[in-house]
Amino acid sequence: MSEQIRSLERRLECRLFDRLGRSIKPTRHAEILFPKAMAILEDIRRLEQELLVEADNVSGELILGASTIPGAYILPRIATNFKADHSQISFEIRIADSGEVIDSVLNHDLLIGIVGTRISSTSLNFFPFVEDELVLAASARRELPSSVSLQQLAELPFLLREQGSGTRKTLEEYGLKNGFGLDQLNVVAVLGSNAAVKEAIKEDLGVSILSSISIRDELRCGRLQKIRIQGMTLKRSFYITTLKKRTLPNLYTVFLETLCSQRSSRTA
Repeated sequence: MSEQIRSLERRLECRLFDRLGRSIKPTRHAEILFPKAMAILEDIRRLEQELLVEADNVSGELILGASTIPGAYILPRIATNFKADHSQISFEIRIADSGEVIDSVLNHDLLIGIVGTRISSTSLNFFPFVEDELVLAASARRELPSSVSLQQLAELPFLLREQGSGTRKTLEEYGLKNGFGLDQLNVVAVLGSNAAVKEAIKEDLGVSILSSISIRDELRCGRLQKIRIQGMTLKRSFYITTLKKRTLPNLYTVFLETLCSQRSSRTA
């Protein structure tokens, strides 16, 4: 302790104690220093307590980015279950195309994104999340066999998603690999959202290829039917993406663990 006092005196360039034989007396400098030093120690103690509380804190707002299918049909259910366990949580889910969500994560505007595209990046983590199958959906009122050939598909009135949609990209990629172009389809309408396509199918305007996740409720209640396309299987994966070097607040860490724990069980 004596050495620590001498070290402090050298650093402050003043004497803190007068050595009087076997006793010591604080100097005026020590009397000035002591209450301020105690205040600093108390601030450090409080800071340590705040950091400990924050380390265990699961409250506040979770802002997530997602492409259409996970944002509209997967995350709301997970968010509801998560909030049941952590009542102090609120959610904001920003729905955009996968490229925009990835850019937002790269630009630090979002901490977690759920996307349908995996890019090559040294800055991002991509964790497989949910596998989805694209299926041919038709109104329950339309009389169709349980399976159709590509030739029969080309004869049906078809509802196409807009240029740039994930569903349309998957269909285009399949066509390129298998010699089946979108120009072979009998397109009766091009619609700008998954919801618009579903409503048009319910009204029997035509058939379309949709995410099986997005039509689960309509299949269950009998509003839509699923038709198998002979020789065609369209599957895609959704991914959780985060920045590799970004430290997540505990709130986000706990939610990310929840997402990852459900990866194997949440498939279409």
